[in-house]
Amino acid sequence: MQGESDRVRAVNQRFYEALSTQNLLRLEQLWAHSPHVHCLHPGERMLSGWATIRESWRMLFTRSIAFTIEPLVADVNVHGPIAVVTCQERISSFTLDGSRVANTLATNIFAKQRGRWVLIHRHASPSGEPDAIP
Repeated sequence: MQGESDRVRAVNQRFYEALSTQNLLRLEQLWAHSPHVHCLHPGERMLSGWATIRESWRMLFTRSIAFTIEPLVADVNVHGPIAVVTCQERISSFTLDGSRVANTLATNIFAKQRGRWVLIHRHASPSGEPDAIP
């Protein structure tokens, strides 16, 4: 499954690139458009359904003048049509209220649908490491 693992790693990287460029159109291509997808942002409630998740990203991008999220130490495990990526993240944001860097832990779950890997679940939470102000 090394080839599939590499494909999942590439899709996961495109997900982070779409976030860091605040590109909702690219995010739409990476997520399953189902009422059964889920996303849990750090410190927030569980979101269900692509429309709700898309709106949460749109609002986050609207609040941020600059927003980047970098995956660190990503681990990919493929189990047939399901792949699980766990990683540490470094989130940097700049808003009218100031700048912030946060460390999170994330799990991104992908499903292979119609020959391509799409996100079906994301869970990110604080890592317990102190956040830094640049």
